[in-house]
Amino acid sequence: MLSRLADALWSVPAAYAGARGGSGDEPSFIIQLVPFFAVFAIIYFIMIRPQQKRQQETRAMLSALRVGDSVIASGIFGEITKIKDDILHIKVADNVRIRVLRSAVSGRPAAAEAESGGSPDKSQTKA
Repeated sequence: MLSRLADALWSVPAAYAGARGGSGDEPSFIIQLVPFFAVFAIIYFIMIRPQQKRQQETRAMLSALRVGDSVIASGIFGEITKIKDDILHIKVADNVRIRVLRSAVSGRPAAAEAESGGSPDKSQTKA
């Protein structure tokens, strides 16, 4: 009885190996790599490429800053009064100027906010 059990246990792996190796049912190595390439492509187009586009737009915006532009630097709204290398002098209020690094500028306010100073337009409140 013990010998039959041993024979059965030894014959199963041999039969499995013979069936898998000899029949040619295994997919090729290239076909096995297709899911990995698909996952990489999905990650690239969903995560990596949009981040690169945002960085490129930010670099372009920072290099295009000029004196007189309204900017948001570290959450502070102001107007650029002087640019020296990577340091911007920003007018925050009357007689209040701060110096920030060019990289601290996070963006420009919307055109309507820049013109009205963030408060609603008086012509709109009358209507």
